[in-house]
Amino acid sequence: MMQSNCYRRIFVLGSGFSKSFSPQMPTLRDLNELIPFGIPDEFPHFRDYCKRFLTLCNGDSDYLGIEPLATSILSAQIFPGERERLYHASLRFELLRFIASVIRRDNDVLDESAAAILKQFLVSCENDSASGSRETLLLSFNYDTLIETAIAKDKELSEQVSVDYGVKIDPADRSAKRGKSSRTIDLIKLHGSLNWFPVKGASDELDLKNVCEVEPQDRSFPIYCEDTPIFIPMAHAKESFLRGSLFNLLWSKADYYLKNAEEIYFIGYGFPKTDINNLEFLLRHRDRFKKVVVFEHDGRHDLERLQKLLGEELVESCDAKEFIKNL
Repeated sequence: MMQSNCYRRIFVLGSGFSKSFSPQMPTLRDLNELIPFGIPDEFPHFRDYCKRFLTLCNGDSDYLGIEPLATSILSAQIFPGERERLYHASLRFELLRFIASVIRRDNDVLDESAAAILKQFLVSCENDSASGSRETLLLSFNYDTLIETAIAKDKELSEQVSVDYGVKIDPADRSAKRGKSSRTIDLIKLHGSLNWFPVKGASDELDLKNVCEVEPQDRSFPIYCEDTPIFIPMAHAKESFLRGSLFNLLWSKADYYLKNAEEIYFIGYGFPKTDINNLEFLLRHRDRFKKVVVFEHDGRHDLERLQKLLGEELVESCDAKEFIKNL
């Protein structure tokens, strides 16, 4: 019998989910193609760092992926002097700003057909918190605001449904009244979100009390829009993001819900072999995996790798939008 504080089914969402609904949403592959010559002038330190690294590698761009670059920048701890420490601080800042600028909020635009399919999916995922039990959880590795935007822009959804992030994140305008509904889309974002920001004057640690939600229509938006949102970038070095309570609580909750779910679906998430932590975190629940949906052509290495990892019967090569439409 299901416990009332658990979910029967969980949908784990990856970048392929967002890309399917919003084609302009970049994937890791798209982001890598911008390095180094597609990096805008507003990130001069990061762009020069990447160009210098390319020269050191004799022009071989295979070494210039965002994951190894971000890992190198974020893991640096020892500096010969104050100048180098300040340089690395600006490099870290520009790296995070660059990633956030590429996966920006205006990518959340949906055409009419895509919006209708996403709405149908979200309605099927609604929970009634007043009933004391919850059926469906969305567990996302994305930090885009596609789901939040889809709800906000649909009159019916925005009036009847609110997003439950699994933790209490107050709006930046603490005095503002926001409608709350007993009907919720439960969405745990394991890597943060482009509408989450450190509260002004907060310490470096990402504790819940130091985090706020900021939307474009908020009065506080102008004073936060130049800040860097809270998200864990695509890097192996994640320690500095895990020092506070925010991500520790989110990941602990996700682990608990995965342990107690009956059905686990993956949509647009390809189990990247570069992220061992995520693999270990997810694969221990593989006995309840029902379907892994990725959009890869037959014979592609990533599809064959997934089929070998999880079994051919579990992996389906299909556009996320098409899979959801027929769910």
